Amino acid sequence: MKNKKIYEGENAVKSFLLPKNFGMTSIVELPSSLNPFKKDKVRIFVKLVHSAPLGNIKSLPSYVMLNNIPEKERSKIKNLVEYSSGNTALSLTILAQYFGIPNVHAIITPDVPEHKKRLLQLVGTNLLISHGPPCPDVFAKEGGVYEAKIFAKKAGWYNLNQYENPGNVESSTEYIGKELWEQFGKKLSVFVSTIGTGGTITGAGGYLKKKKSAVKIIGTAIKEGSSIPGPRSETAIHKLGITWQKIVDEVIPIDARSAFEKSLALIRLGLFVGPSTGMQLAAILLKLKEYKKKNKLKELRNEDGEIICCFLACDSMAPYVDEYFENLPKSFFPKVKDL
Repeated sequence: MKNKKIYEGENAVKSFLLPKNFGMTSIVELPSSLNPFKKDKVRIFVKLVHSAPLGNIKSLPSYVMLNNIPEKERSKIKNLVEYSSGNTALSLTILAQYFGIPNVHAIITPDVPEHKKRLLQLVGTNLLISHGPPCPDVFAKEGGVYEAKIFAKKAGWYNLNQYENPGNVESSTEYIGKELWEQFGKKLSVFVSTIGTGGTITGAGGYLKKKKSAVKIIGTAIKEGSSIPGPRSETAIHKLGITWQKIVDEVIPIDARSAFEKSLALIRLGLFVGPSTGMQLAAILLKLKEYKKKNKLKELRNEDGEIICCFLACDSMAPYVDEYFENLPKSFFPKVKDL
């Protein structure tokens, strides 16, 4: 009874969690309050990927990567281990049980906030503290990515390694790139995504480029000196195993203040998105401002004379509430008053 959105029987929850079962995620256009280029026939949209089950974009590659493990090999796995302190670890913990894998271990670093540790513990993740670098080179023989590979050599242990796993790219091709093409087609002018593992922008951006070579693929990275949950810094993005560089036209570094400020603006419209989503909006606005100043907006126009930009909502603001108050001035928030 999928067409009525009713999932029944003993395997109902697993059916609900299947990416192919919940249908295309919605796309919402931003109002002029967040799009100062509307008079220039620019339209900015956000694809609410976080509306998928588990509430985050990493649920998609997590499912595909697990599903891609050969069944004979999967039956021997008792412990899954991954270097992740956020959405991938959370998603794998929930999904692994439906593939017969009883234990998920997340390797994290000491700087992970207590509330993020508790969120992972809440869903049942076992935490392992690594004292290596927080954003390691995925090929280096140090840090959490390498330590996960070492654990995987033990009997009954397995490491998906999202930083090199082809399922990471495959999922974004299937559930983001193909959906965007079906929803926008050749009208799409600009696609923006953060770069964390490189899987999303490579999979979705690569598919869009094949369909329309003129589509601008813009990546966002954390500006050096800032900290934003999820993506990598403008230096660390070059230490990844997925070759996103072949797809991306430009990378725009964004500081934490801009990311949290734009995210907050989206939240107050009723789009409950996290700071990495605000980061992408900030990048779009910077790029459009640059193009307009150089009188180059015409290069982005589609056949209808419009410029269609789309970015991704990766997760909600819920895991990062404390960080908003740490990164934005008090003036952004209503005061608390005694009666």
